[in-house]
Amino acid sequence: MYQRKIYTLTQSILLATVLSSSLITAACSAESSNAPVLSNQSTPTEIYELGLAYYEGNSVPQDYEKAFSLFKRAADREYVEAQFNLGVMYENGVGVDQDYKQAMQSYLLAADNGDFDAKNNIGSLYYFGKGVTQNYDKAFKWYKEAADKDVVIAQFNIGGLYENGYGVPQDYDKAFEWYSKAADQGLDVAELNIGGLYENGYGVPQDYDKAFKWYQKAADKGNQEASNRIGKLVMDGKIDDKDIVIYSTQETVLILDDIENGLKN
Repeated sequence: MYQRKIYTLTQSILLATVLSSSLITAACSAESSNAPVLSNQSTPTEIYELGLAYYEGNSVPQDYEKAFSLFKRAADREYVEAQFNLGVMYENGVGVDQDYKQAMQSYLLAADNGDFDAKNNIGSLYYFGKGVTQNYDKAFKWYKEAADKDVVIAQFNIGGLYENGYGVPQDYDKAFEWYSKAADQGLDVAELNIGGLYENGYGVPQDYDKAFKWYQKAADKGNQEASNRIGKLVMDGKIDDKDIVIYSTQETVLILDDIENGLKN
């Protein structure tokens, strides 16, 4: 069983909108310290798993070029996960020259086989105009297909489109709805953005206590922007600072009222 890991690219001014390119890899279990040996009879799964081992440096030296070559062999035999990972490597220039058009082609092959993470990434290519003409309408279409299948980052991306009015009429209620779907799956940036909606009264009554509640959820997951916003709420006198905990990028924990007392001394 392999678990995909989603790495997100975040844009943040007041309300962060994440429209991700995803690097999806998997934990390759290796009982032996010896690398598997492939033959002409090796299955696409075996080829793909060896590619993962080289990508992650799991039981073999990490080698992105070998990982790419093995993913390509498996992808040529219509192995969906390999098609997807090829797209990610092309998009990010890992183990191969960056090539957004090739990334799109690889994602399309995976999407045609029912890979909804690939559909999210196609949406991102259209959103950013990578290898294609920027088109928010098409971005929304692809994101929506993935979001309807509970791809959490796609749900978040749909929320961002509604919040900003990109490809759809601006609608804070729908933004809140889609952010909530992603937050229900534990996505910290969705929690952050719900906090932003409450802080600013966008689509919901302005409520600093609820904003703090959602920021705290995201901060507890290590979201630094959420901690920054909690600090700003305190410094602006919007919430009581007693016993509020924030986290710095250095992984130290600070009590805000201690900071204020220090400033006064």
